[in-house]
Amino acid sequence: GMTSLFYANEQAERPAAIATITTMNKAVFGVIALLLGYGIVGLAAISIFNNVLTLLVLLWAGRKLIGRIGQPAPDTRLIREMVSESLPLMLNHFLATIFFQVDILILQALKGAETVAQYSTGYKWLLAINIVPSFFTQALFPVMSRQAQDDRAALSRTFRFGIKLLFAATLPLAVAFTVLAEPLTLILGGARYIPDGAIALQLMIWSIPIGWMNSLTQYALVSLGLQRMITRAFAAAVSFNIVANVIFIPEYGFQAAAVATIVSELALFIPFITLVRGKLDDVRISSLLWRPLVALAAMLLLLFALGASLPALIASGVVYVAVLALLRPLDAAEGAALLRLLPAGLRDYTLVRWITVAQSRSG
Repeated sequence: GMTSLFYANEQAERPAAIATITTMNKAVFGVIALLLGYGIVGLAAISIFNNVLTLLVLLWAGRKLIGRIGQPAPDTRLIREMVSESLPLMLNHFLATIFFQVDILILQALKGAETVAQYSTGYKWLLAINIVPSFFTQALFPVMSRQAQDDRAALSRTFRFGIKLLFAATLPLAVAFTVLAEPLTLILGGARYIPDGAIALQLMIWSIPIGWMNSLTQYALVSLGLQRMITRAFAAAVSFNIVANVIFIPEYGFQAAAVATIVSELALFIPFITLVRGKLDDVRISSLLWRPLVALAAMLLLLFALGASLPALIASGVVYVAVLALLRPLDAAEGAALLRLLPAGLRDYTLVRWITVAQSRSG
């Protein structure tokens, strides 16, 4: 609740900093508890301590946002309005959880625990990097909500800018995880999870280009008050995901589950972007995505020519950035906005300013 209050007031940096400190405390005190011999009970106690400490820090840091407590009697009219607006959001979150995790339940039932273990090594990496769109969209949501009420044209610009950034970031990231799947699986699970765990990661990582766009698009639709339409789209995508997994997992195993995740993200994206285009002007998805796709093609060509290795990955990554910069994916306003988001130390570099400020073509 307190974290949401900070996000609503566009102060996302405060809960982010506090969460970082909390994570560090959890690691340090958790190790101490284990070294002292308290085991999992000690870890549980550390978890309680960290949560209480985090709450106290958030309350203190957000005391001005809370303000004075109003009348002690609950406002029943406000409660009814809140329930009416938030019930679809609860259902959407429930369906999103099913959408993303139902394949594991079906794998467990049809293929057993060993297959689930192999699949889960790649799945954990996917969960880890999906923190990025989660925090990005939560930070952007208050801005989009305000723009949805006051300036739809500004919301359209914000949405296009966010889609460009997320999609451009996912493509080289997906390539990197594909190339480094085996060492990443070894780090997380060990040699017994090779090659199946690595194959699962190589497949499911390609869900993020569509999944990250879905994350932002969902929040844009909520800002437009279309959460009930989102519920329908999620219900359809979840149904498709379940049917696809039930049909194909018996024959193709975890590979089918990974591919079904990608196709299900696409099945969700189509109604999402259709709804957005019905409310916002100038949301042409092809114009937003073709430049990163051309840069990806150049990256893959060099990677195939050099072979799948870490030096080749680094070199192809440089090519991706160079080609994307030459194609000028951002317009002038987006370039200036991106420049403001960068750390102060990077803004004075000639290359950075050329990529951002000198963008003159419309994205």
